Amino acid sequence: MLARALSKSKLTKGNFPSSTNPSLSSFLLQASFRRQPSTRKNFSTINPPLPPSATLVESARLVTTTPNHINRPAPTMFSLQGLRSLPFWTAPDANSDNRIAFNDPYVKSVVEDLEANYDAIKAEYLEAVMGLSTSSTGLNDAKPMESDYVSTDTEHQLHKGNWDWHSYILKGGKSPDFAKRCPKTSKLIDGFGDKIFGTPFSYCFFSTLHAKSSIEAHCGAMNLRLRIHLPLIVPADKDVAANNCGIKVASQKRKWEEGKCIVLDDSYQHEVWNETDEARVVLLVDIWHPDVTKEEKNSINEMFDYSAKMGWLGKSK
Repeated sequence: MLARALSKSKLTKGNFPSSTNPSLSSFLLQASFRRQPSTRKNFSTINPPLPPSATLVESARLVTTTPNHINRPAPTMFSLQGLRSLPFWTAPDANSDNRIAFNDPYVKSVVEDLEANYDAIKAEYLEAVMGLSTSSTGLNDAKPMESDYVSTDTEHQLHKGNWDWHSYILKGGKSPDFAKRCPKTSKLIDGFGDKIFGTPFSYCFFSTLHAKSSIEAHCGAMNLRLRIHLPLIVPADKDVAANNCGIKVASQKRKWEEGKCIVLDDSYQHEVWNETDEARVVLLVDIWHPDVTKEEKNSINEMFDYSAKMGWLGKSK
């Protein structure tokens, strides 16, 4: 396992396992663990620069006793220092002028393109996944797609109830069948190019959380990505004041609104619930964190390619 193999080494001194690729060693020591570019100069003038450092977590479960631990990111495997960090990158009010955190153009462009294609994406979900006829696309007679979410590890199963995935990108690999069944959705995702998170921890899928189901509190594997939800079907609360179908990231709770994206950092503790009698459906899309540079993306991808080759990567989510 990558974390176990490397966490036992003194990274800042360059003591790596003998099997470690030299370029991987160089990356861990120099390339990735840096300050946010826009504040690098400020850090150097206010505080003396720190040596390169990494956080590689040996265990998949983080144990902490501090009272506010849920309000900070706690990736279970890999942490890249110096990235801007917020539980949500979208404001609670979807109509706010300052809706996207930092008014970040990178994130904003993906959100706007997803929302502009909401109707087409939802129609493909209803036809390809559910097998419902809504237009003459040639999919009307197709059988509903089967869920590709498989959980054989009941001890560490995240959800209670029924949770279906219909994936275009699963652990970094793309599904030709999804592309055939949902051509508009897959073309849109492909159009995002290198904004799409491109590692074995990359996902893009229709997430269907069925009635009376939930996903327990957990943290993502790393802070390198932002996760976008485009809500397609959101059950209505019978009580306006209730929150019977929602998401909590850190200590903040949100409701989904159909056609309006929520952007979150899943390295924070987060959980989801649907206590209604109907299914909730979102299109989930992973993108690179906007502060990760092109050079760092290349080095990170090289690191994961080598780690996979060495068998250090186990189950990834």
